[in-house]
Amino acid sequence: MGSEQQFGKNLEGTPAGSSGTSLAKMHRPFSLFYIWFAANLTIGDFAIGFIPISLGQPLNLTILALVIGNVTGGSLLGVMSVIGVMARKSQMELSHGPFGRFGSSVMALLQWGNTLGWLTVNLVLASFALELIIKGTFYVILLLIVAAIVLVLAYYGHEAIRRFELAMSVVLGILFLVISIRSILDLQGGIPYVSSPVIPVFAGFGITLAASFSYIMAWGPYASDYSRFVGGKKEKSSSFLYAFLGGAIASFWIELLGMLVAIYTSNAISNPASALADYMGQYFIAGMVALFLGGIAANAINLYSNGLSFNTAINRKGRTMPILLGTAISVSLGIIGYGAFYSFYEDFLFILDYWITPWLGVLFAHYFIINPGLKGSGRSPKLYSGAIAYAAAILISIPFMYPPAYFQGPIGSILNGVDISYFISFGLAVLFYTVLNRFALRLQKEHLAPVT
Repeated sequence: MGSEQQFGKNLEGTPAGSSGTSLAKMHRPFSLFYIWFAANLTIGDFAIGFIPISLGQPLNLTILALVIGNVTGGSLLGVMSVIGVMARKSQMELSHGPFGRFGSSVMALLQWGNTLGWLTVNLVLASFALELIIKGTFYVILLLIVAAIVLVLAYYGHEAIRRFELAMSVVLGILFLVISIRSILDLQGGIPYVSSPVIPVFAGFGITLAASFSYIMAWGPYASDYSRFVGGKKEKSSSFLYAFLGGAIASFWIELLGMLVAIYTSNAISNPASALADYMGQYFIAGMVALFLGGIAANAINLYSNGLSFNTAINRKGRTMPILLGTAISVSLGIIGYGAFYSFYEDFLFILDYWITPWLGVLFAHYFIINPGLKGSGRSPKLYSGAIAYAAAILISIPFMYPPAYFQGPIGSILNGVDISYFISFGLAVLFYTVLNRFALRLQKEHLAPVT
């Protein structure tokens, strides 16, 4: 397979425009649109639309929360895509500058766990959908079928995944359009919904916004894995625009569709796959195929980046072992957690997402404020400034956290469960990293000796 046999630091060759021999094919910025469009036409987004309905929230505020969540989360996805174009590195390799080699290995391990979680979630959800199509089939067999398809895509690498996502952006777009048309026709009779908040309206608004934001923002650690192969005119601005639009449009669309299905089925806390099957009636297969293919589209990206993260963490090359390991673990977790899926994995991923926003904040500060345009070495003046800024941002944001099953921060409790820790940790990480490095640079320029 030539350059496709490399996996890790030199995955699939060196992108054009960077040092070394160019082995990788470059793509137009528009390719980022269909990659993130297909990856967000999933049941994960669909399930988010059930949250505000289960909380009895007003529809106008629900739609506003979904818009804000997707715009802010999609913007972070776009920014991370721009950094990939600038640095021509995989997403986890970008941590070398602000965190150093050891620190970047730690972040890669966190991302490895993050991708395993999402691998398992989409694996189980896609198997749920397939189970409703092929009734009577042993669940583990369906789980293995889904995992095998994803494994093949990840093995053949970046180009195979890119072509698959292009096809899925069309196929899934059509399938979800069919479901949307059904919903629009139902709207002519009015929406059978009267808001009856079970928690304060502002709390429901905040919870919906946080869920929407955290879902699309969680793609941030994957962004550069694809944008590093983007070239052409206005590649930076175009990369931001297409990644943002692809992710945000798809995510908002499917969340809105999930909201409508939750209303029509009056079953807002059920298995979303079962709710969609009930809603589609005799045409339920179209809905189940959409959820099944959407899970595969998301998991192809998850498993590919899972292997990248593994190799970044332990500094090895090779494709087969990392993706086999990731597949085996996710299948095992899917079998173990199947019976208590909704009570376990939702809280698990909610907590797992806390590491992402401060990491994104450090990268943002490093590549856009401290080293704009990658001027200079791209290294942080102080090796530990990234780790200090990251840790401080997380610690200060803890009181704002509110993962209900595990911990209720005091400020999160005052806000009735509205978790704004993502925004706090991102902003503080940017601030702390910038201040620490500005101070270090001033010391270097003034040639100040350390005080003994």
